[in-house]
Amino acid sequence: MLAYKGFNSNLTCTMGKGTFQYEQGVKYTEENAHCGADGFHATDNPLGVLSYYNKSDDRYFLVELGGNIDEDGVNSRISAPEITLMRELSKTEMYMRGLIWMSRHPKAKRASVVREETGDAAGSGYVIVRGKHPKARGKKGDLLYIAKENRAGEITDAGVYEVGIDGFEEDVFYGVDGKAVHDE
Repeated sequence: MLAYKGFNSNLTCTMGKGTFQYEQGVKYTEENAHCGADGFHATDNPLGVLSYYNKSDDRYFLVELGGNIDEDGVNSRISAPEITLMRELSKTEMYMRGLIWMSRHPKAKRASVVREETGDAAGSGYVIVRGKHPKARGKKGDLLYIAKENRAGEITDAGVYEVGIDGFEEDVFYGVDGKAVHDE
C-alpha cells in the first residue's frame, strides 16, 4: 500500500519507543503494528501529514507499507509492520496531492491545516481553504489552494494560485476562480 509520511529534516520521527532514524530505499520491519502503539505510522491523506509536520525544513515521502496494516479510525492514521521510503515529495506536492485527496474523500474529517471559508498564508508559503464561498490571500510567493464545495460537501471546483505572479497581489483575497473577492 502506498501512503505518505512526514519527517524531521534529518529523516527522524518519533515512535512509541523513541526516535527512529530512516533512510530512503531501506525496508524497515517491526514485529507488530497497532496504531498509536507500535509499527510504522503513515497516512493516505497528505494533509494529515502536514497537520503534524509543517515546519519549513520538514521532509515528506511517498512510502510503501507492507504486512498486516492496522487502521484505528483516528483521522486517516495507518500503522504497518513494514515501511520503505520510496520518493521524496516537496511541500508543494503534498499540498497539491492533499487537494486532490480532499476532492476524492469529501466526507472525511478535515485535517487541521485546512481552513474553512477564509485563509491567510501570511508569508508562510501555503494555505488551503475549503468552503461554499472560499477565499484566500497571502504574501509574494505564497501558494493559495482553494476548494469550493456544494451543499452536500462535495468539491465542485478548485484552484491554485501563486501570489506575486500573473496579477495575484499581496493581501488581496481571491476566490476559487482566481478573481479578487471584495467584502460587501
